[in-house]
Amino acid sequence: KDEVVVLSAHYDHVGVIKGEIHNGADDDGSGTVTLMELARVFQMAKDEGNGPARSLLFLHVSGEEKGLLGSEWYADHPVLPLDKTICNLNVDMIGRKDVEHKDANYVYLIGSDKLSSRLHQISEEANRKYTQLQLDYTYNDPKDPNRFYYRSDHYNFAKKGIPVIF
Repeated sequence: KDEVVVLSAHYDHVGVIKGEIHNGADDDGSGTVTLMELARVFQMAKDEGNGPARSLLFLHVSGEEKGLLGSEWYADHPVLPLDKTICNLNVDMIGRKDVEHKDANYVYLIGSDKLSSRLHQISEEANRKYTQLQLDYTYNDPKDPNRFYYRSDHYNFAKKGIPVIF
């Protein structure tokens, strides 16, 4: 119970640019709603005597597109000690349609193998046992020009040595 898994998402986007609204339902309203649903389901499981072994922190941050500001602030001023933080699972853009996937049952995983081979193995095993999603590691490639690993909120945890999945 003294160890924590941080689940995070950012709740803002880029706002208004030249009079055009960019509120970000996909990036990343979908992630924040997912965190709220996960919190509800985990609380229900706990109430039924099936709570997780570790503590969970549901972290909604802001300023991702402005330089990962909210997650940087948390990583520098954590509510729970970072040395007790086991990993950060960052949720972004749930349900986005992708021309590379005909079947909607896929997810891009980024970072699971960067700081912890065990986190990658756990992800693979859990997927095989429970969800059978297509796990796509395209953006995990260090040569990928998008460099998503370095551009989302999980990166402030990774810089502190905490294993992450995005």
